[in-house]
Amino acid sequence: MINPRSKALTFHLIGHAHIDPVWLWDWREGHETVKATFRSALDRLKENPDMVFVHSSAAQYAWMEAHPQLLAEVRDAVQRGQWEPVGGWWVEPDVNLAHGEALARQALIGQRTFERLLGKRARVGFLPDSFGHPGTLPQLLRQSGLDSFVFMRPSAGELDLPANLFTWVGADGSRVLSARLECYNSSPNQIYTSLERNLAWRPSQLTNWLGLFGVGNHGGGPTRKAIANLRELAADPAWPTLQMNSLSGFFETVRGESAPEYTGELQHHARGCYAAVSDIKRLNRRAEHALMRAEKLAVMAGPAGYPYPAEALTHAWKGLLFNQFHDILAGSSLQSSFEDAHQQLGEVLSIASRVTFAATQAVADQVDTRLDGREVDEVIRSVHWNGGSWVTDYGDGVPVLVFNPDSRERDEAVEIELNDWHTSNLRLIDDAGQDVPYQRLRAESVNGQGRPRFVFRAQLPAFGYRMYRVLDEPAPEQTNPPLLSATTTLLENAFWALHLDPHTGGLIRLVDKARGLDLLAGTGAQLQVVRDDTDTWGHGVRGFRQLVGVFGNATLEVLELGEVRATVRATTRFGRSTAVQDFTLYAGSAEIHGQLSLDWHEPHHAAQLVFPAALSEVTATYEVPYGFVTRPADGEEEPVQSWTDVSGLARDGRGAPHPAGLALLNDSKYSASVLGGELRLTLARSPVYAHHDPATLEPAVAYAHLDQGAQRSRWALVPHTGDWRAAHMPEQAAVLNQPAVFTREYVHAGSWPASHSDLHLQDLPTVQVSALKQAEDSEDIIVRLHEWGGKAAQGQLLVRGHAIDVELRPQQVLSLRLAADGQALKVNFLEEADD
Repeated sequence: MINPRSKALTFHLIGHAHIDPVWLWDWREGHETVKATFRSALDRLKENPDMVFVHSSAAQYAWMEAHPQLLAEVRDAVQRGQWEPVGGWWVEPDVNLAHGEALARQALIGQRTFERLLGKRARVGFLPDSFGHPGTLPQLLRQSGLDSFVFMRPSAGELDLPANLFTWVGADGSRVLSARLECYNSSPNQIYTSLERNLAWRPSQLTNWLGLFGVGNHGGGPTRKAIANLRELAADPAWPTLQMNSLSGFFETVRGESAPEYTGELQHHARGCYAAVSDIKRLNRRAEHALMRAEKLAVMAGPAGYPYPAEALTHAWKGLLFNQFHDILAGSSLQSSFEDAHQQLGEVLSIASRVTFAATQAVADQVDTRLDGREVDEVIRSVHWNGGSWVTDYGDGVPVLVFNPDSRERDEAVEIELNDWHTSNLRLIDDAGQDVPYQRLRAESVNGQGRPRFVFRAQLPAFGYRMYRVLDEPAPEQTNPPLLSATTTLLENAFWALHLDPHTGGLIRLVDKARGLDLLAGTGAQLQVVRDDTDTWGHGVRGFRQLVGVFGNATLEVLELGEVRATVRATTRFGRSTAVQDFTLYAGSAEIHGQLSLDWHEPHHAAQLVFPAALSEVTATYEVPYGFVTRPADGEEEPVQSWTDVSGLARDGRGAPHPAGLALLNDSKYSASVLGGELRLTLARSPVYAHHDPATLEPAVAYAHLDQGAQRSRWALVPHTGDWRAAHMPEQAAVLNQPAVFTREYVHAGSWPASHSDLHLQDLPTVQVSALKQAEDSEDIIVRLHEWGGKAAQGQLLVRGHAIDVELRPQQVLSLRLAADGQALKVNFLEEADD
């Protein structure tokens, strides 16, 4: 072991200025700080020809396009080797909460921006301030063109590692050399104290180690005083060798040295941030899936002559990716900063909506929407007078094209509303002329007369569309009524019997009718209130389980009961808060759906949706970005994407054990825990905005608290026979988060059929097409496949008449660039050949 004061030990010191573009300030102040810091860093580089400054976040360089002279100087510094772009991504995001595909776009847009503005890409992944890292991240880093990784959180007090320099092995087997920093900044006056701490931080077997110096969080970077102190220490024989370097230079130096392997997650830090500021998280989830769906449909519409809207989509992705910065998506910024985030994410959703509609319209233009090939004289016609108003259709009924953005066939509930339909007649048929059961709903408007709203189950081909038609004719009577019934305390179909508690409005029994199993060990779908008197980040918190009370005083009503579905509504209260929860079963479907409207007014408390599964020998599985992870069922709060599963053994009435499981899917939440078989989803937290311990709250001040007011979320419960893979949990979550869309069309001739599939997978049961887009630099198509089940997969991708053999290792993300002739090239996230 080398004496930590020996000159044989080299510390590689790298200039840095950590800049949160948004935190206790808004993005405008962030822009100002970046501009000033870049100027200061450039001045220090001129004074110190041996110094290197590193900076991440392509979005911040893009800001500097408004200051071309400054950006030109940065580019010059990059070219002469004194300035190193790191990170490779648009911002430093929260990598627990962002979708895996969003992280892929962080790389695609980030590295291309580095190349365009600086003439050089990043090689070092750089997330010093993000609040934990999933075990799938090594693969995502490698596919981003990054061969090493620097982080700071979780700290040594939060996670034991074999060393602070190690080879991180990802869930798919990807490997990346990684270093945990002692700190990402230093004092403006000296670097003595940070170097003292770093002497003990250095892995003892290494002769080379790294340290960042420079004022951070709100910019500043290396100062003259700190650099002078560094020079003094370098000349002092009592200190090791101090050498200016870059991050990539450091990693090149240590790449051949001993680095133990580590497999698993880098968790946990700031568990409270998984649930903080619910509305931003809801908008983020909606925007991610809206953009992915818009891209898929834009590709589908390409052969219909629809020009791929690359510029608009890239602009939208930049808006989404910026707001995945770790202090925005994690909910740890000022209240006022979230007003900007709302506006920006609203723009993202607006762009995605316009692209989606334009793409579906382009396809509809090409489809033959005539009924039995019959020509019509008018495409908007008044069919008949009902004594008060005219009944109007689009030529021969109303053709409706329903689009499936998924790579699997779907049986999905679709709700449609029509205009000028002043008749009780309504018949729905499919593309083969077969009658389709439907159920009338209440129109959205209170003036809904003549605007019938109805729901039906659409049978949709993989990545394609199917045409349905609404006719002004009486619907045929059901000859075999479905088994679907509802009272205020019992909701039932052929698969499940849901017994509701008249006091709490929750589920007191969930009976699997086929196996005679009650899957609940207590009240399910219950809204519980727990104590939460910590700060925004949840510092020091491992779980939220100190029960304060439950929502109760329930009012139950049968909201709807028809041929398609039945819904019971439970209205409950706690303190000053009210919850309205709808439980829905569909005829002929094993789906169990919930919709929750929560009006929350409980500062320093948290609300949770609780499902105590009657299971033993439980395994808890959570979705993470582009993968899954099994974690202990110990009640600790964990980050999660769109689904969480508990699987184990359930006993029947005779005590015999049966494999069983319960998965909870959601459309907007990211914080969950499992204790034994009890699964909890945290819905709302209410600390003070941006309250960071040890800052104290003044009793006389009226602070603004998180999550006060109304919020809506949807969930789905998926009981299964013990294997979440066999239940295709990721695909069911995709239906919840990326539902089918439809467009109404008038009657016309066309060359496209009434039903069509553009792409599907063969012999790949645990593979999804997660993204489909046009390539950045050509008209080739990028198809992103994800093996979600942890099993090697081999099969075919069938797309537009071409059969492409594919093979994926467990949890692999595989990107293919497809040419028009069907030739496929394996590429990385940068859409370049991947070795």
